Order: sequence, then C-alpha cells, then structure tokens
Amino acid sequence: MKIKQPNRKVRSDKKTRVNPSVDHDTHEKLKKLAVSCEMTKTMLAAEIIEMALNNESVINWFQSKYNTNDNYRVIPVKIQGRIMY
Repeated sequence: MKIKQPNRKVRSDKKTRVNPSVDHDTHEKLKKLAVSCEMTKTMLAAEIIEMALNNESVINWFQSKYNTNDNYRVIPVKIQGRIMY
C-alpha cells in the first residue's frame, strides 16, 4: 500500500548544485581568494558565477567567443535593475 505524501511547497531560495572542474592553478586562486574574503570556495564560486551571469559585458564576451549558432544567442536586457534573458 502506497502512502500519499502531502505536496511540499518549493522553497524560493532553493539552490541547484553545479560542480565545475577547474585546473590546479584556478583552484589555488579560488582557495586563496576565498580565504582572503572569509568565505568557502563554494560560496565564492557561486558569487563569481552569479556576477558573471548578471553582467552584460561578460555575457556578450562569452557569446562572442563561444556562440556558434545565432539562434541560441541570448540578449541581456536590464529591467528594473536586473539583467534578464
């Protein structure tokens, strides 16, 4: 007999795990900067990713370097101070 669990509300601040592999040099830099900023490497990496994904210049730089299909190009737009795409 299967017991039906009540539907739980999804947290608005729920995080999704991303686990990038970085080379030794990048890891050492991340580790030193994290210590300097009194944060964990994971917290610092998350801040760096968030900063990059919300910066029009960084978004455009990555697309100029790596985008090969204009159909998938994202166009960052600032709406009420937030970058959307």
